Amino acid sequence: MKYEIYSGAGNTFVMINNLNWSNEIPLYKQDEFAEVICRELFKEIDGVIFADRPVTHGSDVRMNYYNRDGSFGAMCGNGSRCLAMYLFKNGIVNSKEILLEAVNDIYKAEIIDDDSVKITFPDPKHFRFNVTLKAEIGGVFKELCVSYADVGSDHLVLFLDDENNKAVLGGCSIEEIDVNTIGAELRNHFEFQPRGANVNFVKPVKGSEIRIRTYERGVERETLACGTGVISSAIIYALDRSAKPPVTVQVESGEKLMVDFKLSSGKISELSLTGSAKKIGEGEF
Repeated sequence: MKYEIYSGAGNTFVMINNLNWSNEIPLYKQDEFAEVICRELFKEIDGVIFADRPVTHGSDVRMNYYNRDGSFGAMCGNGSRCLAMYLFKNGIVNSKEILLEAVNDIYKAEIIDDDSVKITFPDPKHFRFNVTLKAEIGGVFKELCVSYADVGSDHLVLFLDDENNKAVLGGCSIEEIDVNTIGAELRNHFEFQPRGANVNFVKPVKGSEIRIRTYERGVERETLACGTGVISSAIIYALDRSAKPPVTVQVESGEKLMVDFKLSSGKISELSLTGSAKKIGEGEF
């Protein structure tokens, strides 16, 4: 079985064409398969994506995404963009507009050029602002101020310029923040169990631009980019800080992604994520 490796702005995935009836990995074995290959073969990869036959009428391909630990059930923004580019460049889908079925929704992907893809998201519905979380920081329990968004995956958004957060974190910069330690503490916070949440540390740059670093659940470490983290941080920034769309988001890889949407009466619509999606490797199992 052949595979390809794609990078979505630094977020990396093993892509597997699972559409062949005679050579497929059945759904009930995909989680174990993903966990094993990440542990034994791909120690730096963030996740595994299977291109499967669609279940919903009208969609082109079903995306089954698994984190490094084999966990399933959340949308992956950068992974969906990478899958669209993989499908197009391998001639699996010939159109530059691709309907992807993922979890319980349909997402429209558009191939912009040779290495960039735009993916459109359903309107997000669940937000919580200014949530106080008591967490152990440096061996002492302290209270941090975060916001929450569900855009197909659960995310916490923590602004480093918030006065309370600056005091708790000692005013450390986004370059200095211990993403893996603090991220793991908040990711497992009882307030968001049993699923837990991804954690985004955000620094406003200027105007409608922010810089973020993300701790991803399932990967259980910081990743160089997180698509749903980028989206969550951008829309929380717009809703809580009155930023105007589109919002430009710089991730840890150094790349910038664009989150566009319409904002009216506190509601987000026509939400999309645009950024790079590039093949960086291939091989066979």
